[in-house]
Parts: sequence; C-alpha cells; structure tokens
Amino acid sequence: MTIAIIGAGFAGLAAAYYLSENFQVTLFDLKGIGGGASGISSGLLHPYPGEKGRRSWHAEEGLKATRELLKVAEEELGRPVANYEGILKIGQCLDPGEDVEVLSSDHFLIKSGITVFPELYLKGLWQACQKRGVKLVLQKIDALQDLTEFDQVIIAAGAGIRNFPECDHLKINFVKGQVLTCTLEKPLERSVSAKRYFALTPSEKICHLGATYERDFTNDLPCRETAIVLLQPETEVLDCRAGIRVTNPAHYFPILQQISAKIRAITALGSRGLLYHAYMGKQIALELNTQKNLV
Repeated sequence: MTIAIIGAGFAGLAAAYYLSENFQVTLFDLKGIGGGASGISSGLLHPYPGEKGRRSWHAEEGLKATRELLKVAEEELGRPVANYEGILKIGQCLDPGEDVEVLSSDHFLIKSGITVFPELYLKGLWQACQKRGVKLVLQKIDALQDLTEFDQVIIAAGAGIRNFPECDHLKINFVKGQVLTCTLEKPLERSVSAKRYFALTPSEKICHLGATYERDFTNDLPCRETAIVLLQPETEVLDCRAGIRVTNPAHYFPILQQISAKIRAITALGSRGLLYHAYMGKQIALELNTQKNLV
C-alpha cells in the first residue's frame, strides 16, 4: 500500500513514522519539514492547557506516545530535544492529577510537563522517517485528484485543510497565534504556562513569549506590532513568528476522520498539537494496518 501525507508538521511526521513500518509513505509539503505552525510552536507539552487547567482527553496516552517519539528523535541526533524538568502553571488547575504539585492557590508544578524544542525534535524525527524510507516532495497539493496514484491519502495540513472542499463538512475554526522570541535577563529554571507563556529554548539567554489568540485575523503573516501590544514583552524582541491553529469549536478533542474510502484527515489539534500528534499517528497506523490485514 502506498500512502500520501499532506503536511510535514508534527501530525504528518508522526503519521509517517508509524505508517512507514509497513507501508510506502510520501510526504507533500511545499514549505518542507515544520514549515507551518509546528515549526513556530513554543513546545509546551502538558495535560493541563487552557485557562481552567482541566486535564485533557486521553492525556496519559498522548503523553506516552509523544515521549516515545521524543526518544526516537533524541536517539537520531544523539542529544536531548526537550527539557523534562516540568512546567510551572500560573492560574487555575481544576482537576490536578498525581503529576501536579500544588504550590499555592494559583501556582502548580506540572511534573509531567515537557518543553519540546521543535526545531530539534522535527529534525530528529524526520531523520528517523528517512531511515524508514519516507520521501519528501516539496510541492503544494492543490487538489486531492493530484494524488490518485496513491492507495491512501492523509490530510495533516494544519490550516491548509481549508484548501480541500472534501473537508468542508468538518466543524473547525482557525485561530492565529503569534510568538515573540525575546532575550532573558536571567535563565529560566523551567517554562511557565500562564495567560502569556515563557517557553525555554536551547539557549539559556533566549525564550519564546506567547501566544496570541487572534480570531479576526486578515492574513497568516506575523505582525510584530500587534504581538508586542498583546504580549507586552519586558525584554528585547529578537523575532516574531505566526501560525494558524485549527480548533474544534465543540470541545478540545482532536479530529481523526475518514472522509472517504481512501482519504482521512487529522485536524483540530489546536494548542494541543504536541500532546495529540503522536497518539493520532499511532491510531491512524492501527486503522490502516487492520484494513491491510482484512484484505
């Protein structure tokens, strides 16, 4: 079976990695590996996102699957691709589990929290995919008819899902997020998740500050002025990046849906992309392996 995956971000690479164990996989993405929202992600991974801090759906499975792929990437690169020292959450945490240490009424240490360094993680995971024979084609797919030679097509295109009328029935929203790269006056011990987060980077002198939640945006481009007004950085701004999140307006669950006999879509991961991408990749591999065995 030959499989085409549209999108080379977190979800596309995770699906490619798991599917390439038994199938021939080709990735299509004009921007290359992590060229979309995944590449500008802050890297915060924990089960309690959102202002109320409720534990996410299938959080344990999501964390376990992502940890597996982090290990794969680290083995490829021979170095850490994340910080595992936990994440400090400021605000609410309405149903803390055993992985949360309550520090005060509005300060919580999420011990299971991980700060992923997206550039390193994507690089390592892509190297692992290449070893399994995954190919990358730097091409924009304008229509699914362009991929008729493949047995299965998986749309993991992030905001690019807007280009495919086959997915118009999916109830999804689009939110623009901007991230500022800022200097640090002193190193952070761990990342901080709050109304505006401070995320560690591989450099002790730099952090990512974000993210914005812009719903009435007119384009996908970064706007430093808008991001500075919304995020109010207190140190020097080195860079501004923007990406479009796809969200599920009904709830925070991601969507893995079969569109037709040969087309599936992974979408609506929202700000939980790192929590769910590996889990969704494993699920779609399980579905197609089962289908293969039934034929």
